[in-house]
Amino acid sequence: MSASCSSAPDSRVVPRSSTCPLPSSSHKGYPEFDPKVTYGDFRDELARHGWCVVPGVLNRDKCESYISSMNTWLESFGLGYQRDDPSTWSDERLPVSYRGGLFNQYGVAHEQFMWDLRTEPNLVAQFAKIYGTEDLLVGYDGCNISLPFMIKPGDHFAKPWPHVDQSPLRTHMHCVQGIINLHENGPQDGGLMVLKESHKHYVELFYEKFAKDKPENGWTTVDMHRFSDEQMQWLESRPGAEWHKVCAKPGDLLLWDSRVCHYGSPPMGTNPRIAAYVCYKPASMITPELLASKLQLFQDMQNSTHDGTLPYKISAPVPPIRRGFDVDPAWLVRQVPDKRPALDERGKKLAGLEPYPGLEDIHKQAQAIDATQPTEDCDRTGFFA
Repeated sequence: MSASCSSAPDSRVVPRSSTCPLPSSSHKGYPEFDPKVTYGDFRDELARHGWCVVPGVLNRDKCESYISSMNTWLESFGLGYQRDDPSTWSDERLPVSYRGGLFNQYGVAHEQFMWDLRTEPNLVAQFAKIYGTEDLLVGYDGCNISLPFMIKPGDHFAKPWPHVDQSPLRTHMHCVQGIINLHENGPQDGGLMVLKESHKHYVELFYEKFAKDKPENGWTTVDMHRFSDEQMQWLESRPGAEWHKVCAKPGDLLLWDSRVCHYGSPPMGTNPRIAAYVCYKPASMITPELLASKLQLFQDMQNSTHDGTLPYKISAPVPPIRRGFDVDPAWLVRQVPDKRPALDERGKKLAGLEPYPGLEDIHKQAQAIDATQPTEDCDRTGFFA
């Protein structure tokens, strides 16, 4: 797949089909940007193209501080990794990650540096613009620390893995996903790859061209779909379709409509890729049952999927598989943070621990629900393979 890094997205608009049968769903509370409206900020690009970069959300000093904290976290497992010694940048000296740097176990979502980052006022403010409210919940997602030299061209994890983090049953803009970039991220430094204009063909793909691919029991309710080769061939042949490597400076925020076909690429140059996954949605969208699950995940210091209003845990709390070991040595060091995070009032509300004004009843109902045995998980282990 060829990719560009500097050109602007194709602005061609492909009309949505009016003949396909759509599943019934409520779009209440979700952003429905009008491409004909000028917002005067990043929402113009997000509405028209499905993705955008918001520059300078964090300053460089803060980025360097978060990078230092992430390196300290890696070093604290005592497996031999040293940030200043590239000879130690190898899998066996690091806790287990997926695809060479996606960390979502060991309760990393609840490390203090992750919560400090999620509560950055200017970061939260960008999502408040999208949804028109500051009363948001954030997902307990992980971070990406992809070091160079670990994955070589031609390796399995160097291959594209195009997907969307949205169920085919949800046809509207259900979620705006985000990555806060912390390190210089150029064409060879790994990172977000997006297929331009792909979100405009979401309904046509699942309900017309590839309705035949729908399983006997229907499309999955899980918010992920990994495209088949045939589906990708069709998507890549659409007008305006082109793979684009999103480049960013430290402190830039990458946003995309979760209907956009995308994947994360590993660094092939000499710079690491260091970033955190961030996603906020209105607190009014969560149900008491799901809020109860969210509260339990926080209590257990477990990571969740990106959507803060659909808090499904990533996987069962068991040691990740590490070749050559009966038990992952990093798991023996820690399974959750050594200290629980200290959250201010804003952080507690973003985490769902305290209610926003007007949502006290949902919080009260959630506290009365036994969520010690969550009914729904989202085991992504195989998905990242």
